[in-house]
Amino acid sequence: MEYISYNDVRVFDINSMWLGTSVKELMENAGRAVAEETLRRIKKGKNILVVCGTGNNGGDGLVAARYLAKAGFGVRVFVFGKKMKSRAAEKNLEKLRFLSSIKTQFSQDSEKLEIDEDVVIDALLGTGIRGEIKEPYKSAVNKIAVSKAFKVAVDLPSGMDSKGEGYFAEPDLVVTFIAMKQGLERHNTVVKDIGMPENALTFAGPGDLVICLRKRFKEAHKGDFGRVVVIGGSKEYHGAPVLSARGALGTGIDLVYLFVPGVLLNPVRSVSPDFIVTGYSGDRLTKKSLGEGKKIFDKADAAVIGPGLGDDSKTIEAVLSFLKHWNKPVVVDADALKALALDKEVLRGKHAILTPHAGELRRLSGVESENREATVKKVAEEFNATILLKGSTDIVASPVGRIKFNNTGNAGMTRGGTGDVLAGIAAGLLAQGAEPFYAACASAFINGYSGDRLFERKGYFFLASELSVEIPIAIKDVFSRVDISF
Repeated sequence: MEYISYNDVRVFDINSMWLGTSVKELMENAGRAVAEETLRRIKKGKNILVVCGTGNNGGDGLVAARYLAKAGFGVRVFVFGKKMKSRAAEKNLEKLRFLSSIKTQFSQDSEKLEIDEDVVIDALLGTGIRGEIKEPYKSAVNKIAVSKAFKVAVDLPSGMDSKGEGYFAEPDLVVTFIAMKQGLERHNTVVKDIGMPENALTFAGPGDLVICLRKRFKEAHKGDFGRVVVIGGSKEYHGAPVLSARGALGTGIDLVYLFVPGVLLNPVRSVSPDFIVTGYSGDRLTKKSLGEGKKIFDKADAAVIGPGLGDDSKTIEAVLSFLKHWNKPVVVDADALKALALDKEVLRGKHAILTPHAGELRRLSGVESENREATVKKVAEEFNATILLKGSTDIVASPVGRIKFNNTGNAGMTRGGTGDVLAGIAAGLLAQGAEPFYAACASAFINGYSGDRLFERKGYFFLASELSVEIPIAIKDVFSRVDISF
Protein backbone atom coordinates (compact mmCIF):
# COMPACT_ATOMS: atom_id res chain seq x y z
CA MET A 1 0.00 0.00 0.00
CA GLU A 2 1.27 3.48 -0.85
CA TYR A 3 1.19 6.01 1.98
CA ILE A 4 1.66 9.74 2.24
CA SER A 5 3.78 11.20 5.04
CA TYR A 6 3.22 14.11 7.39
CA ASN A 7 5.63 16.16 5.28
CA ASP A 8 3.60 15.30 2.18
CA VAL A 9 0.46 16.70 3.81
CA ARG A 10 2.21 20.01 4.55
CA VAL A 11 3.64 20.14 1.03
CA PHE A 12 0.24 19.49 -0.55
CA ASP A 13 -1.45 22.16 1.58
CA ILE A 14 1.06 24.85 0.62
CA ASN A 15 1.15 23.83 -3.04
CA SER A 16 -2.65 23.98 -3.11
CA MET A 17 -2.54 27.57 -1.87
CA TRP A 18 0.00 28.41 -4.56
CA LEU A 19 -2.41 27.02 -7.16
CA GLY A 20 -5.34 29.04 -5.83
CA THR A 21 -7.07 26.67 -3.41
CA SER A 22 -6.92 28.18 0.06
CA VAL A 23 -6.46 26.44 3.38
CA LYS A 24 -9.89 27.81 4.26
CA GLU A 25 -11.45 25.84 1.39
CA LEU A 26 -9.57 22.67 2.25
CA MET A 27 -10.54 23.02 5.91
CA GLU A 28 -14.20 23.48 4.99
CA ASN A 29 -14.15 20.35 2.84
CA ALA A 30 -12.31 18.33 5.48
CA GLY A 31 -14.59 19.34 8.33
CA ARG A 32 -17.72 18.70 6.27
CA ALA A 33 -16.40 15.22 5.38
CA VAL A 34 -15.85 14.43 9.07
CA ALA A 35 -19.36 15.53 9.89
CA GLU A 36 -20.91 13.53 7.03
CA GLU A 37 -19.07 10.33 7.97
CA THR A 38 -19.99 10.79 11.63
CA LEU A 39 -23.66 11.35 10.78
CA ARG A 40 -23.73 8.07 8.86
CA ARG A 41 -22.83 6.20 12.05
CA ILE A 42 -24.77 7.85 14.88
CA LYS A 43 -28.43 8.24 15.72
CA LYS A 44 -30.39 11.40 16.40
CA GLY A 45 -30.33 12.67 19.96
CA LYS A 46 -26.66 11.92 20.58
CA ASN A 47 -24.49 14.56 22.19
CA ILE A 48 -21.12 15.31 20.62
CA LEU A 49 -17.88 16.70 22.03
CA VAL A 50 -15.28 18.06 19.60
CA VAL A 51 -11.79 18.32 21.13
CA CYS A 52 -9.77 20.77 19.05
CA GLY A 53 -6.14 21.78 18.94
CA THR A 54 -5.16 25.29 17.90
CA GLY A 55 -3.86 24.41 14.42
CA ASN A 56 -5.45 23.28 11.18
CA ASN A 57 -6.54 19.92 12.59
CA GLY A 58 -8.47 21.84 15.22
CA GLY A 59 -9.91 24.00 12.46
CA ASP A 60 -11.22 20.87 10.73
CA GLY A 61 -12.91 19.97 14.02
CA LEU A 62 -14.53 23.41 14.29
CA VAL A 63 -16.03 23.03 10.82
CA ALA A 64 -17.31 19.54 11.71
CA ALA A 65 -18.89 20.97 14.86
CA ARG A 66 -20.74 23.59 12.81
CA TYR A 67 -22.19 21.02 10.40
CA LEU A 68 -23.17 18.65 13.22
CA ALA A 69 -24.92 21.44 15.12
CA LYS A 70 -26.82 22.43 11.97
CA ALA A 71 -27.90 18.78 11.65
CA GLY A 72 -29.64 19.10 15.02
CA PHE A 73 -27.13 17.50 17.37
CA GLY A 74 -26.05 18.89 20.72
CA VAL A 75 -22.43 19.95 20.24
CA ARG A 76 -19.79 21.14 22.69
CA VAL A 77 -16.33 22.31 21.62
CA PHE A 78 -13.28 22.09 23.87
CA VAL A 79 -10.29 23.99 22.46
CA PHE A 80 -7.08 22.75 24.06
CA GLY A 81 -5.23 26.07 24.20
CA LYS A 82 -5.71 29.78 24.72
CA LYS A 83 -6.39 30.83 21.12
CA MET A 84 -6.29 29.46 17.58
CA LYS A 85 -2.84 29.66 15.95
CA SER A 86 -4.12 28.98 12.45
CA ARG A 87 -5.77 31.96 10.74
CA ALA A 88 -8.16 29.69 8.86
CA ALA A 89 -9.12 27.97 12.12
CA GLU A 90 -9.71 31.35 13.78
CA LYS A 91 -12.14 32.25 10.98
CA ASN A 92 -14.08 29.07 11.63
CA LEU A 93 -14.15 29.76 15.35
CA GLU A 94 -15.78 33.12 14.59
CA LYS A 95 -18.52 31.31 12.64
CA LEU A 96 -19.32 29.20 15.70
CA ARG A 97 -20.06 32.32 17.71
CA PHE A 98 -23.18 32.79 15.60
CA LEU A 99 -24.50 29.37 16.64
CA SER A 100 -25.90 29.65 20.15
CA SER A 101 -26.41 25.89 20.31
CA ILE A 102 -22.64 25.27 20.44
CA LYS A 103 -20.85 25.73 23.74
CA THR A 104 -17.15 26.52 23.41
CA GLN A 105 -14.52 26.24 26.14
CA PHE A 106 -10.81 27.20 26.00
CA SER A 107 -8.29 25.57 28.33
CA GLN A 108 -4.93 23.83 28.27
CA ASP A 109 -5.64 22.06 31.54
CA SER A 110 -6.51 18.44 30.84
CA GLU A 111 -8.26 18.25 34.24
CA LYS A 112 -10.95 20.53 32.83
CA LEU A 113 -11.57 18.19 29.91
CA GLU A 114 -14.61 16.20 30.99
CA ILE A 115 -16.20 13.78 28.55
CA ASP A 116 -19.84 12.89 29.21
CA GLU A 117 -20.98 12.95 25.58
CA ASP A 118 -21.95 9.95 23.41
CA VAL A 119 -19.50 10.89 20.66
CA VAL A 120 -16.06 12.51 20.88
CA ILE A 121 -14.29 13.88 17.83
CA ASP A 122 -10.50 14.00 18.21
CA ALA A 123 -9.23 17.06 16.31
CA LEU A 124 -6.42 17.76 18.74
CA LEU A 125 -3.18 17.19 16.82
CA GLY A 126 -3.61 15.16 13.64
CA THR A 127 -0.37 15.20 11.65
CA GLY A 128 0.97 18.04 13.80
CA ILE A 129 2.95 15.74 16.11
CA ARG A 130 6.65 14.95 15.76
CA GLY A 131 8.00 12.18 17.99
CA GLU A 132 6.36 11.04 21.21
CA ILE A 133 3.31 12.90 22.46
CA LYS A 134 4.08 15.05 25.49
CA GLU A 135 2.16 16.67 28.31
CA PRO A 136 -0.28 18.25 28.60
CA TYR A 137 -1.54 16.67 25.36
CA LYS A 138 -0.87 13.14 26.58
CA SER A 139 -3.26 13.57 29.49
CA ALA A 140 -5.90 14.97 27.16
CA VAL A 141 -5.50 11.97 24.84
CA ASN A 142 -5.80 9.69 27.86
CA LYS A 143 -9.12 11.33 28.76
CA ILE A 144 -10.37 10.54 25.25
CA ALA A 145 -8.99 6.99 25.42
CA VAL A 146 -10.74 6.01 28.66
CA SER A 147 -14.08 7.54 27.73
CA LYS A 148 -16.90 5.26 26.61
CA ALA A 149 -17.85 7.58 23.78
CA PHE A 150 -17.81 6.65 20.10
CA LYS A 151 -14.45 8.03 19.00
CA VAL A 152 -13.86 9.75 15.64
CA ALA A 153 -10.29 10.79 14.74
CA VAL A 154 -9.75 13.66 12.30
CA ASP A 155 -7.02 12.72 9.79
CA LEU A 156 -5.04 10.77 12.44
CA PRO A 157 -5.65 9.80 16.07
CA SER A 158 -3.78 12.39 18.15
CA GLY A 159 -0.52 10.87 19.37
CA MET A 160 -0.09 8.48 16.45
CA ASP A 161 3.40 8.86 14.97
CA SER A 162 4.59 8.66 11.36
CA LYS A 163 4.81 4.83 11.58
CA GLY A 164 1.28 4.43 12.90
CA GLU A 165 2.47 3.81 16.45
CA GLY A 166 2.59 5.84 19.67
CA TYR A 167 0.16 6.65 22.47
CA PHE A 168 -3.30 7.47 21.14
CA ALA A 169 -6.97 6.83 21.79
CA GLU A 170 -8.16 3.77 19.86
CA PRO A 171 -10.62 5.23 17.31
CA ASP A 172 -13.91 3.72 16.23
CA LEU A 173 -13.61 5.73 13.01
CA VAL A 174 -10.80 7.64 11.32
CA VAL A 175 -11.65 10.16 8.63
CA THR A 176 -8.40 10.88 6.82
CA PHE A 177 -7.74 13.06 3.79
CA ILE A 178 -6.08 12.82 0.37
CA ALA A 179 -4.61 9.31 0.83
CA MET A 180 -3.84 6.66 3.43
CA LYS A 181 -1.23 7.36 6.12
CA GLN A 182 0.89 4.56 7.54
CA GLY A 183 -0.79 2.71 10.38
CA LEU A 184 -4.35 3.71 9.53
CA GLU A 185 -4.93 0.50 7.59
CA ARG A 186 -5.18 -1.23 11.00
CA HIS A 187 -8.21 0.91 11.93
CA ASN A 188 -11.65 1.66 10.53
CA THR A 189 -10.49 4.36 8.15
CA VAL A 190 -12.28 6.32 5.45
CA VAL A 191 -10.18 8.32 2.96
CA LYS A 192 -11.86 11.50 1.71
CA ASP A 193 -11.07 13.78 -1.21
CA ILE A 194 -11.04 17.37 0.05
CA GLY A 195 -10.59 19.11 -3.30
CA MET A 196 -6.84 19.54 -3.60
CA PRO A 197 -5.77 20.41 -7.15
CA GLU A 198 -4.16 17.43 -8.85
CA ASN A 199 -1.05 19.45 -9.65
CA ALA A 200 -0.54 20.14 -5.94
CA LEU A 201 0.16 16.43 -5.53
CA THR A 202 2.15 15.73 -8.69
CA PHE A 203 4.15 18.91 -9.36
CA ALA A 204 6.91 20.54 -7.34
CA GLY A 205 5.98 23.80 -5.67
CA PRO A 206 6.66 26.10 -2.73
CA GLY A 207 5.55 23.43 -0.26
CA ASP A 208 8.56 21.33 -1.21
CA LEU A 209 10.76 24.35 -0.58
CA VAL A 210 9.24 25.31 2.77
CA ILE A 211 9.86 21.92 4.37
CA CYS A 212 13.48 21.90 3.16
CA LEU A 213 14.55 25.19 4.70
CA ARG A 214 15.76 24.97 8.28
CA LYS A 215 13.78 27.16 10.66
CA ARG A 216 15.71 30.10 12.08
CA PHE A 217 16.05 30.61 15.82
CA LYS A 218 17.36 33.52 17.86
CA GLU A 219 20.24 31.64 19.53
CA ALA A 220 21.65 30.32 16.23
CA HIS A 221 25.37 30.26 15.51
CA LYS A 222 27.46 30.13 12.35
CA GLY A 223 27.18 26.67 10.88
CA ASP A 224 23.75 25.85 12.33
CA PHE A 225 22.18 26.25 8.89
CA GLY A 226 24.57 24.12 6.93
CA ARG A 227 27.94 24.02 5.21
CA VAL A 228 28.49 22.85 1.63
CA VAL A 229 31.69 21.88 -0.16
CA VAL A 230 31.79 22.28 -3.94
CA ILE A 231 34.32 20.03 -5.66
CA GLY A 232 34.70 21.23 -9.20
CA GLY A 233 36.64 23.19 -11.76
CA SER A 234 39.60 22.41 -14.00
CA LYS A 235 42.00 24.43 -16.12
CA GLU A 236 39.30 24.62 -18.81
CA TYR A 237 36.32 25.51 -16.59
CA HIS A 238 36.50 27.97 -13.70
CA GLY A 239 32.93 29.36 -13.62
CA ALA A 240 30.91 26.21 -12.95
CA PRO A 241 31.96 25.63 -9.32
CA VAL A 242 31.48 29.33 -8.55
CA LEU A 243 27.91 29.21 -9.86
CA SER A 244 27.18 26.11 -7.76
CA ALA A 245 28.60 27.86 -4.70
CA ARG A 246 26.39 30.88 -5.32
CA GLY A 247 23.35 28.64 -5.74
CA ALA A 248 24.07 26.96 -2.42
CA LEU A 249 24.51 30.26 -0.59
CA GLY A 250 21.21 31.46 -2.03
CA THR A 251 19.35 28.85 0.03
CA GLY A 252 20.47 30.49 3.26
CA ILE A 253 23.27 28.16 4.33
CA ASP A 254 26.07 29.61 6.40
CA LEU A 255 29.26 28.55 4.65
CA VAL A 256 30.47 27.31 1.26
CA TYR A 257 33.88 25.75 0.72
CA LEU A 258 35.26 25.59 -2.81
CA PHE A 259 37.81 22.84 -3.53
CA VAL A 260 39.43 23.69 -6.86
CA PRO A 261 42.70 23.13 -8.76
CA GLY A 262 45.57 25.39 -7.71
CA VAL A 263 45.50 27.11 -11.09
CA LEU A 264 42.03 28.43 -10.22
CA LEU A 265 42.75 29.43 -6.63
CA ASN A 266 43.31 33.15 -7.14
CA PRO A 267 40.73 33.66 -9.91
CA VAL A 268 38.02 31.97 -7.81
CA ARG A 269 39.03 33.83 -4.66
CA SER A 270 38.72 37.12 -6.52
CA VAL A 271 35.13 36.40 -7.57
CA SER A 272 33.58 36.77 -4.13
CA PRO A 273 34.56 37.22 -0.48
CA ASP A 274 31.68 34.90 0.49
CA PHE A 275 33.52 31.65 -0.29
CA ILE A 276 36.25 29.78 1.56
CA VAL A 277 38.51 28.58 -1.25
CA THR A 278 41.08 25.80 -1.05
CA GLY A 279 43.35 24.97 -3.96
CA TYR A 280 45.04 21.62 -4.54
CA SER A 281 48.11 20.67 -6.52
CA GLY A 282 47.74 20.26 -10.27
CA ASP A 283 45.26 21.49 -12.83
CA ARG A 284 42.56 18.84 -12.31
CA LEU A 285 41.19 16.54 -9.60
CA THR A 286 43.00 13.26 -8.91
CA LYS A 287 42.83 10.65 -6.14
CA LYS A 288 46.00 12.12 -4.69
CA SER A 289 44.58 15.65 -4.51
CA LEU A 290 41.56 14.46 -2.51
CA GLY A 291 43.81 14.13 0.51
CA GLU A 292 44.39 17.89 0.45
CA GLY A 293 40.70 18.50 1.05
CA LYS A 294 40.20 16.37 4.16
CA LYS A 295 39.85 19.31 6.55
CA ILE A 296 37.07 21.01 4.61
CA PHE A 297 35.39 17.69 3.76
CA ASP A 298 35.13 16.99 7.48
CA LYS A 299 33.50 20.37 8.12
CA ALA A 300 30.89 20.17 5.34
CA ASP A 301 27.36 18.83 5.81
CA ALA A 302 26.82 18.15 2.09
CA ALA A 303 28.81 18.16 -1.13
CA VAL A 304 28.44 18.96 -4.81
CA ILE A 305 30.86 17.13 -7.06
CA GLY A 306 31.15 17.56 -10.80
CA PRO A 307 30.68 21.16 -11.99
CA GLY A 308 33.53 21.94 -14.41
CA LEU A 309 35.65 18.93 -13.38
CA GLY A 310 36.26 17.63 -16.89
CA ASP A 311 36.32 13.95 -17.84
CA ASP A 312 40.01 13.07 -17.63
CA SER A 313 40.36 9.39 -16.68
CA LYS A 314 42.23 10.23 -13.46
CA THR A 315 39.50 12.67 -12.51
CA ILE A 316 36.83 10.01 -13.03
CA GLU A 317 38.82 7.70 -10.74
CA ALA A 318 38.99 10.46 -8.14
CA VAL A 319 35.21 10.98 -8.30
CA LEU A 320 34.59 7.31 -7.59
CA SER A 321 37.09 7.34 -4.75
CA PHE A 322 35.43 10.39 -3.19
CA LEU A 323 31.94 8.89 -3.45
CA LYS A 324 33.05 5.59 -1.92
CA HIS A 325 34.35 7.34 1.18
CA TRP A 326 31.81 10.17 1.47
CA ASN A 327 29.00 9.33 3.90
CA LYS A 328 27.11 12.62 3.91
CA PRO A 329 24.48 13.91 1.45
CA VAL A 330 25.86 14.59 -2.01
CA VAL A 331 24.79 16.07 -5.35
CA VAL A 332 26.48 14.44 -8.35
CA ASP A 333 26.42 16.69 -11.38
CA ALA A 334 27.92 17.21 -14.83
CA ASP A 335 31.19 15.34 -15.53
CA ALA A 336 31.02 13.41 -12.25
CA LEU A 337 27.99 11.56 -13.60
CA LYS A 338 30.26 9.76 -16.05
CA ALA A 339 31.99 8.02 -13.16
CA LEU A 340 28.74 6.40 -12.02
CA ALA A 341 28.50 4.35 -15.21
CA LEU A 342 31.60 2.50 -13.96
CA ASP A 343 30.11 1.60 -10.56
CA LYS A 344 26.36 1.57 -10.05
CA GLU A 345 26.73 0.46 -6.43
CA VAL A 346 28.88 3.36 -5.23
CA LEU A 347 25.87 5.32 -3.98
CA ARG A 348 24.20 2.38 -2.23
CA GLY A 349 23.10 3.45 1.26
CA LYS A 350 23.87 7.14 0.66
CA HIS A 351 21.65 10.24 0.40
CA ALA A 352 22.36 11.32 -3.17
CA ILE A 353 20.82 13.47 -5.90
CA LEU A 354 21.91 13.08 -9.53
CA THR A 355 21.15 15.97 -11.89
CA PRO A 356 21.51 14.72 -15.48
CA HIS A 357 20.25 16.29 -18.69
CA ALA A 358 18.76 14.01 -21.36
CA GLY A 359 22.12 12.97 -22.83
CA GLU A 360 23.59 12.17 -19.43
CA LEU A 361 20.49 10.17 -18.56
CA ARG A 362 20.98 8.06 -21.68
CA ARG A 363 24.54 7.26 -20.60
CA LEU A 364 23.37 6.34 -17.10
CA SER A 365 20.53 4.14 -18.32
CA GLY A 366 22.35 2.61 -21.29
CA VAL A 367 19.16 2.81 -23.37
CA GLU A 368 17.54 5.17 -25.84
CA SER A 369 13.92 5.62 -24.77
CA GLU A 370 11.18 8.11 -25.49
CA ASN A 371 9.53 7.27 -22.16
CA ARG A 372 11.46 9.72 -19.98
CA GLU A 373 9.37 9.06 -16.88
CA ALA A 374 9.95 5.30 -16.94
CA THR A 375 13.66 5.76 -17.63
CA VAL A 376 14.12 8.20 -14.74
CA LYS A 377 12.37 5.81 -12.34
CA LYS A 378 14.52 2.92 -13.56
CA VAL A 379 17.78 4.85 -13.12
CA ALA A 380 16.75 6.07 -9.65
CA GLU A 381 16.18 2.48 -8.56
CA GLU A 382 19.36 1.14 -10.18
CA PHE A 383 21.63 3.79 -8.67
CA ASN A 384 19.78 4.03 -5.35
CA ALA A 385 19.61 7.81 -5.74
CA THR A 386 17.11 10.58 -6.38
CA ILE A 387 17.23 11.63 -10.03
CA LEU A 388 16.45 15.19 -11.14
CA LEU A 389 16.21 15.07 -14.92
CA LYS A 390 16.56 18.58 -16.32
CA GLY A 391 14.31 19.54 -19.23
CA SER A 392 11.43 21.72 -20.32
CA THR A 393 9.50 19.79 -17.70
CA ASP A 394 11.83 18.47 -15.01
CA ILE A 395 11.23 14.97 -13.67
CA VAL A 396 12.21 13.96 -10.13
CA ALA A 397 12.21 10.29 -9.09
CA SER A 398 13.21 8.63 -5.82
CA PRO A 399 14.79 5.17 -5.43
CA VAL A 400 11.48 3.81 -4.09
CA GLY A 401 9.45 4.93 -7.09
CA ARG A 402 8.07 8.32 -6.05
CA ILE A 403 7.87 10.77 -8.92
CA LYS A 404 7.10 14.45 -9.36
CA PHE A 405 7.32 16.99 -12.14
CA ASN A 406 8.34 20.63 -12.29
CA ASN A 407 7.13 23.14 -14.84
CA THR A 408 8.82 26.34 -13.69
CA GLY A 409 11.57 27.74 -15.90
CA ASN A 410 11.81 28.91 -19.49
CA ALA A 411 13.92 28.66 -22.65
CA GLY A 412 16.33 31.32 -21.35
CA MET A 413 17.66 28.64 -19.00
CA THR A 414 19.38 26.74 -21.80
CA ARG A 415 22.30 29.08 -21.12
CA GLY A 416 25.41 27.42 -19.72
CA GLY A 417 25.71 27.51 -15.93
CA THR A 418 22.04 27.33 -14.94
CA GLY A 419 22.43 23.63 -14.16
CA ASP A 420 25.43 24.41 -11.95
CA VAL A 421 23.26 26.84 -9.97
CA LEU A 422 20.62 24.11 -9.65
CA ALA A 423 23.15 21.61 -8.27
CA GLY A 424 24.26 24.16 -5.68
CA ILE A 425 20.69 24.83 -4.57
CA ALA A 426 20.09 21.10 -4.09
CA ALA A 427 23.24 20.78 -1.99
CA GLY A 428 22.27 23.81 0.09
CA LEU A 429 18.95 22.17 0.94
CA LEU A 430 20.59 18.83 1.72
CA ALA A 431 22.98 20.62 4.08
CA GLN A 432 19.96 21.91 6.00
CA GLY A 433 18.76 18.36 6.57
CA ALA A 434 16.25 18.02 3.75
CA GLU A 435 15.40 14.59 2.36
CA PRO A 436 16.85 14.12 -1.16
CA PHE A 437 13.48 13.77 -2.90
CA TYR A 438 12.10 16.98 -1.40
CA ALA A 439 15.42 18.79 -1.95
CA ALA A 440 15.41 17.82 -5.63
CA CYS A 441 11.80 18.95 -6.08
CA ALA A 442 12.40 22.22 -4.23
CA SER A 443 15.61 23.04 -6.11
CA ALA A 444 13.97 22.42 -9.48
CA PHE A 445 11.03 24.61 -8.49
CA ILE A 446 12.97 27.60 -7.12
CA ASN A 447 15.65 27.49 -9.81
CA GLY A 448 12.97 27.63 -12.49
CA TYR A 449 10.90 30.21 -10.62
CA SER A 450 13.96 32.45 -10.31
CA GLY A 451 14.44 32.10 -14.07
CA ASP A 452 10.81 33.03 -14.65
CA ARG A 453 11.22 36.16 -12.54
CA LEU A 454 14.26 37.14 -14.60
CA PHE A 455 12.33 36.47 -17.81
CA GLU A 456 9.69 38.98 -16.74
CA ARG A 457 12.36 41.68 -16.50
CA LYS A 458 14.87 40.70 -19.19
CA GLY A 459 13.19 38.27 -21.55
CA TYR A 460 15.41 35.33 -22.46
CA PHE A 461 18.55 37.44 -22.17
CA PHE A 462 19.77 36.74 -18.65
CA LEU A 463 22.93 35.10 -17.36
CA ALA A 464 23.51 32.15 -15.05
CA SER A 465 25.30 34.52 -12.66
CA GLU A 466 22.15 36.66 -12.54
CA LEU A 467 20.11 33.52 -11.85
CA SER A 468 22.27 32.70 -8.83
CA VAL A 469 21.72 36.18 -7.40
CA GLU A 470 17.96 35.88 -7.93
CA ILE A 471 17.57 32.73 -5.79
CA PRO A 472 17.20 34.35 -2.31
CA ILE A 473 14.98 37.09 -3.75
CA ALA A 474 12.72 34.48 -5.32
CA ILE A 475 12.55 32.50 -2.07
CA LYS A 476 11.45 35.62 -0.19
CA ASP A 477 8.83 36.27 -2.87
CA VAL A 478 7.46 32.73 -2.54
CA PHE A 479 7.19 33.11 1.23
CA SER A 480 5.26 36.35 0.83
CA ARG A 481 2.73 34.65 -1.46
CA VAL A 482 1.86 31.60 0.66
CA ASP A 483 0.69 31.33 4.25
CA ILE A 484 3.35 29.27 6.00
CA SER A 485 2.26 30.13 9.53
CA PHE A 486 0.78 26.67 10.00
